[in-house]
Amino acid sequence: MVEEGIPSKILAYLDRNLAETIRNLTDEEKKVLKYFLQNISVGSIISLRELKSLYRVQEPKNVIRSLIDKGLLEQGYGCYSLAKSLREALFKMLREGIEKTR
Repeated sequence: MVEEGIPSKILAYLDRNLAETIRNLTDEEKKVLKYFLQNISVGSIISLRELKSLYRVQEPKNVIRSLIDKGLLEQGYGCYSLAKSLREALFKMLREGIEKTR
């Protein structure tokens, strides 16, 4: 099942507060989070361009800032990345999925 493009499976790997934060995101925030779930870490300029042109996010910089404030993204030197807690949950989910197929 998918909640506005965000795989609901990942919510099971997060703490309750973070999962609830994701459930309460705006549509624009969900688009941006989905983008980072697919790309994990992207250069600042490229992410802003792609989010505006391909994902039709009106103000990508403001949405990214909001997701950083909510603890879902991180800002590095010239890049934006999925927050460590989400990266770990994503990798754990993928690892368990791979182990089930063996």
